[in-house]
Amino acid sequence: MPSTELANSAKTNLEARSTATSDSADRGMKKPSVLISHPTGNQNLRNALRSLAENEMLAEFWTTIAWDRESRWNRFLPAGLRTQFARRAYADAPKERIHRVPWRETVRLGAKLFFLEELLSSGERPFSVVGMYRNFDRRVAERLHRIKIDAVYAYEGGALKTFDEARKLKIASIYELPSGYWYWERDLLLKEAEANPEFAGLHPKLTDSQGHMEWKDEELRRADVIFVASQHVRRTLAGVVADEKIRVVNYGAPPVQPAREIAREADAPLKVLFVGALIQRKGIGYLLDAIEKLGPQVELTLIGTRFAPNARVDAACRRWRWFETVSHDKVLEVMKQSDVLVLPSLSEAFGLVVTEALSCGVPVIITPNVGAGDLVSDGREGFIVPVCSSDAIAERLTELIHDRNILAEMSQNARATAAENSWAVYRANWATALRGALCK
Repeated sequence: MPSTELANSAKTNLEARSTATSDSADRGMKKPSVLISHPTGNQNLRNALRSLAENEMLAEFWTTIAWDRESRWNRFLPAGLRTQFARRAYADAPKERIHRVPWRETVRLGAKLFFLEELLSSGERPFSVVGMYRNFDRRVAERLHRIKIDAVYAYEGGALKTFDEARKLKIASIYELPSGYWYWERDLLLKEAEANPEFAGLHPKLTDSQGHMEWKDEELRRADVIFVASQHVRRTLAGVVADEKIRVVNYGAPPVQPAREIAREADAPLKVLFVGALIQRKGIGYLLDAIEKLGPQVELTLIGTRFAPNARVDAACRRWRWFETVSHDKVLEVMKQSDVLVLPSLSEAFGLVVTEALSCGVPVIITPNVGAGDLVSDGREGFIVPVCSSDAIAERLTELIHDRNILAEMSQNARATAAENSWAVYRANWATALRGALCK
């Protein structure tokens, strides 16, 4: 495992660009100019992009598909592809600063819709996620020779070639790691698979190739600074990356929803919600064990895709209310109908569903390995239970079943915490951390 080499190389990139950083005094108060790249987009990327625009630091934004919702081509697209493309609109970035590398991602999305995924997009083939990310990375790297910027900001799996070129040009390389360290998670999941063979087939991260993990190790080596969303991710990097290279900026919560009524009838089933892929890294087996212990005292709703056939998960999807995939608005609607969110992940870099639940006034039950726990105090907005313990989950659910006043109090606290940790707060903290990293 290459952790020692990574730790030893922690300062290499910053030293390599010492000449460039010495020019910072000449720039005075000039705002840094940043190229940010992300192949697919997500909530944290959108808010980082908006932060750059708000703080006049955005040079360019590179992605695969940046869709115009008003495009006349919408009417000609299959409904599934139209829905996929609609999620790739970026209203917060000026159109003239958006650059696209669309071909491989368009084929990949189309292959899923027309049941050609195994043929075209499996493993590390050109139209797989890995193949698409690497092609995208190369295209961004080529751009650096034609633009004058202070930094590139790139994400896990799509940064290696970009950082190689940035080093040659003495441009700062900023890396966002939106997951736990892959070797740390691999070791954890291998032990879990051995301990619980019933769910051993529900570990997609164990299918990552050694070559892919080594590729990401090289990205870590080349990064000057690494942004992570939680102290949990920082812990997984201990002994791998020098601590001074790491910046922790917690993701944010959406706007707080109006207060809701909590059902206080003693015989009313507790409405339990799980949101996420139905895999064992997210603790789905431990949740199902807990639910079975409680019988008719609870009603379960599952929102998430199934990774592979599994007798227990398949039976739960038939027995309880299950949505394979729904819009973000629908997720929030279901949350507002729920009493508690349970996310008992073995490792979760952050868990945006946690802050979404808090914004809806829904208390949460999570483990210490859920990064959003940075914002949750045990007994205030919900409960923090040990990893891999269905008994602990069942005990906390039982407490909420028998005392709905606690549930109501936690609901109030959840909304207050969400208000204090909005996406606007994230954007301000992220911009401050970025400027600090570039002024070193």
